[in-house]
Amino acid sequence: MLFNLLKDSIPEWLIPTIGAILGFVITWLLLRKPFNFLPKDGGKKVETPDGKIIVINDKSSGKTTGVGVVFVPVFLLMSILFLPLGAEMLINLGLMLLMMLTGYLDDASTVPWGELVKGLLDLVISIAAVVTFLCFHSSDIGFFGTGFHLSVVVYGILGVVLMWASINVTNCSDGVDGLCGSVSVVTFAAYFLIFREVMPTYAWMGILLAAVLLAYLCFNWNPSKVLMGDAGSRTIGYLLALLAMHSGHPFIFLLMSIVFIFDGGMGLIKVSLIRYLKMKNAFKNIQFPFHDHMRKRLGIPIKKIVLIFVAIQIVFCLLAWLAVSIW
Repeated sequence: MLFNLLKDSIPEWLIPTIGAILGFVITWLLLRKPFNFLPKDGGKKVETPDGKIIVINDKSSGKTTGVGVVFVPVFLLMSILFLPLGAEMLINLGLMLLMMLTGYLDDASTVPWGELVKGLLDLVISIAAVVTFLCFHSSDIGFFGTGFHLSVVVYGILGVVLMWASINVTNCSDGVDGLCGSVSVVTFAAYFLIFREVMPTYAWMGILLAAVLLAYLCFNWNPSKVLMGDAGSRTIGYLLALLAMHSGHPFIFLLMSIVFIFDGGMGLIKVSLIRYLKMKNAFKNIQFPFHDHMRKRLGIPIKKIVLIFVAIQIVFCLLAWLAVSIW
């Protein structure tokens, strides 16, 4: 909208920059006094392999959660106003809105939705996202200097796995103050620096989300006042996978999201091994998400945990940049 009105009068890079600054300011103002309708956190709840719901982090109990339903719409509005729009972009914005809404409904529910319900919803949205991508792009991929052409079916299956996994590992990593938001900001900035010439519009979309996340972190840094909930973390996971696909190097996700994959993904693997393969001793002495292991068993303060993971994320983003540059 505004992009088309401004592009002939100011440099194009300045338009989304204005959107990022405005998004930060609006989000900061909105989160100063969270809306009364937002739910209160009841502590971090997880489902054990035998199906029981337990609270593992009662320190978050009573805090305002689900504020993803505040900052995600700001991000979506800034994208509509300050980025060039097309059919594909509008569909993805709509799917991210749907992802936010399903996450918020779970946040606001008095009884946590079951893993099956959330998994199926994520799967439907993931399929829609990958089908949309394939309608506008080829199924060619780059892999460390070598180009491959995958069949649409193979790409579709791998793309859905990527999208679904990204949504869920990001969500699982959102367990301590500042972790998900900080690591996401680093990752979105890295995608922009590495791939802005390949996917300028989507790279700037990552910057717009990073901007509102920075405002969110002003209130989420330990000790936090608000929590993003599934409404925020699942939307972040969606965009991370989308950027990986648009970069033309979808496997770069393994480097660019290493913290989320290890911290949240290993927990999913552990639960699957115990529940479906009956491997009761799988990772017996390690608690996942790993940030809980660091906090509870190793006694590392939350702020230090976040800084450690941010440092790791920066290192692997640099490795991704080197890999793309060399090949």
